[in-house]
Amino acid sequence: MDSRTHEITIELTCPACKGGGTFPTWDCIDGNADPALRQRVLTDQTLFFYECPHCHSQVHIESPCLYIDKKNKWMVWHIPDPKATVTAADVCAFLGADSFADYTCRAALTWGEWREKIIEMESGVDDRLYEIIKYGAYRLIKEEDKKLLPLDAYHVDYADEKRTVTELALVFLRKDKKGSGYTYPITPKIIEVTTDIFMPVLQRLPDMNGKGKFNRFGYAWAANLMEYILKAAAGGEQNSNAYNQLIGFWVQQLGKEIFHAAIEPEK
Repeated sequence: MDSRTHEITIELTCPACKGGGTFPTWDCIDGNADPALRQRVLTDQTLFFYECPHCHSQVHIESPCLYIDKKNKWMVWHIPDPKATVTAADVCAFLGADSFADYTCRAALTWGEWREKIIEMESGVDDRLYEIIKYGAYRLIKEEDKKLLPLDAYHVDYADEKRTVTELALVFLRKDKKGSGYTYPITPKIIEVTTDIFMPVLQRLPDMNGKGKFNRFGYAWAANLMEYILKAAAGGEQNSNAYNQLIGFWVQQLGKEIFHAAIEPEK
C-alpha cells in the first residue's frame, strides 16, 4: 500500500464576514510515518480550526481525511457527509493499492468521533466492545443527570494525562461547565466480561466482521445491537433465560467496575 500523509489546501468563505481564505489540511494521514502529526491529531484541539484572516473568526472545518495504521492494518476514514458513498474502487485509487481487504476499516462523521475511534483502535481491544460498554454505562446514568451530561459530549478517551494507549476511560463532560466533567477508567475486568458475553454474538453476525469495509460502529450501533439481542432473547430462542441472566450480570459488573456502585438490573 503506497498511501502516505498527503496535504491539501481548501478554499473557504468565512460564514461571519464572507471573506475568502485558504485552509491547509490533510486528506490522508499515515500515523506510523508521522508520529508528530499523530500526536497532534490526538491532542491538538485546534488542528482542524480555520481562523479567518479578515475578521479572525474561528471556524471548525469538517473535511474527509483517512487515517492509516499500516503496521496494525487498520484505517479510520472521516467522512462528514452521511450520504456520501465510497466504492472499493474509489478507495483503492485513493490508496494507490490493488486491495485493502486485510485491513480493519472504520468510518466517522465528525472529527471528535474520528479521534475517539483512533484511540479505541490503538488500544488493541476490539473497538466495538468499547462502544457496547459506552452504551451500557450511559444507560445507568439517572435521567436528571443526563441533562447535565449530554450524550453528544460523552466519549472514550485516555484514562490519564500520560495517554497510555492501553488504558482508556469513559468521559462525561458537563453541559454547564465547559471543560469540566467526570472520568471513569474502563477496567480490564469489564473488558473481559463484555468480551465473553458479546463477542460470540458479534461473531455470528457476518456483516459486522468483514474487513475491507468502512463500517461505523458507535453509540447508535451499540443501542441497535442491544435491542436486537434483547428481542432475540425475548422471542423464546434456546437458552434465552440464560442469556438474560448474562446481560443482568454484565449490568451489575458495569456498575461495579465503572461506577463502583451496586446496580440492580431491570427485570
